[in-house]
Amino acid sequence: MSLPSLLLVDDSDAILALERAILSGHYTIHTASNGREALEKVGRLQPAAVLLDLSMPEMDGDEVLQRMKADPATAGIPVIIISSEKSRAEACLGLGAETFLAKPFRADELLQAVGEAMASARQRARTGSLLALRLTVGDLEFAIPLDAVREVLLQPATRPLPTGPSYLREYVEVRGSSLCVLDVACRLGVEHKLSRVERMLVVIESEGVALALAVDTVKDPEEYASEDIDRRERLGGADHGPLREGLIGMLRQAGRSLPILDPRVFISRGLLRELPSMLEAAEARRSA
Repeated sequence: MSLPSLLLVDDSDAILALERAILSGHYTIHTASNGREALEKVGRLQPAAVLLDLSMPEMDGDEVLQRMKADPATAGIPVIIISSEKSRAEACLGLGAETFLAKPFRADELLQAVGEAMASARQRARTGSLLALRLTVGDLEFAIPLDAVREVLLQPATRPLPTGPSYLREYVEVRGSSLCVLDVACRLGVEHKLSRVERMLVVIESEGVALALAVDTVKDPEEYASEDIDRRERLGGADHGPLREGLIGMLRQAGRSLPILDPRVFISRGLLRELPSMLEAAEARRSA
């Protein structure tokens, strides 16, 4: 019986040699020394798992991860982040990475991390279940994966942001931290059903930046079985509307279908990077 294959991705020859020495004999090993090579090889080789460094030439590991998870052909491959950049690596967990192992690592830690990541991926493949939150905005209802959510809270009083698109003009203070508020209704061009004081905030995190999504209602989290979900790759047609890049699948519920969305689809990566400076400008203006 052939051994499961791994793709080791790092721009350090020393790290690749160390990982190969530890994992050889347990797995068939392939390597890549930059992000673009990694993305090409993961699509061609379809490894059982990918060990991914973050800071690399040509394309960072964060982008490799996001492109893998956005492609139905590679979305199910578990990714283990191997990095000394703790906060950046932890942010990758919200992008779909299976786990994170800090450099330097011991041989037993690496073997355990790879084994557990592959076991978790096999379990998901067998069950296909999904823990999700169902949200409403106006007349629209959709679901988001529970693992993308940091917390849910009743919307507190907001403060204005001096810059930003129409759907991102407010921020809130939550336990001493400032969070930009993205109005999902405004983003989708619909009207809220509930007044401002009745709305909910769903806090997510992407690339290490927290963001609050303003919605009307949030239902209790539920686990949905695989037979209740039509995954994106099984849906007919290539075009699923303006949110197609974030469409995970469709949830069959009470005789109707609800889209399951990656909540990061509501904000571009470029705008996401601007959020900290937007908050700084708002605070400076407030204290001036």
